[in-house]
Amino acid sequence: MTARFPFVLFAALLAVAAPPPASATQVMRLDTEALTGGSNDIVVGRVEGTRSYWNPARTKILTDVTVAVDQTVKGSGAPRLVLTQLGGEVDGVRTTVEGGPLFAPGEEVLLFVWRDARGRAQVNGLSQGKFEIARDPATGARTVQRSLPGLVVRDARTLSAVPQGEPAPRITLEAMLGEIQNALQEGGR
Repeated sequence: MTARFPFVLFAALLAVAAPPPASATQVMRLDTEALTGGSNDIVVGRVEGTRSYWNPARTKILTDVTVAVDQTVKGSGAPRLVLTQLGGEVDGVRTTVEGGPLFAPGEEVLLFVWRDARGRAQVNGLSQGKFEIARDPATGARTVQRSLPGLVVRDARTLSAVPQGEPAPRITLEAMLGEIQNALQEGGR
């Protein structure tokens, strides 16, 4: 028993000294062309609300996000879009997906959306497919910017992590829609 004591002590010290696991999801970087080509729908709209619930087997919490669509850039043209994503809070139990998009009622968004085998709409590339829309206080122009908390984004060619830091600068919604149209014309379906 005394021969095991140093091993147990070493294991305990290692467990205490080890850093906690990082809370991040690693994904390949998706540029406008990749987001456009990989999306069934691209819409501009406003979040009407969210609803979290257990799946039928009570093994996962899902959240439905209802978006009133103001403009369809690609897709069916439906007036409403319901996104279904993993995570949420029900009965005091909370689950999260690091890097998953967060939504707030009233928020104006540009969304790149793909559909799974069951036809459920989901944001493409986790947070990479959600752009927040805001008004530039100086010009009044609508601008877009995406936030990627909880994501480690990797360059697809080099597999190296794209440096994190300041968020990408805001660009006008009009310029972003132009980039999407160019991607669609170049084969983004």
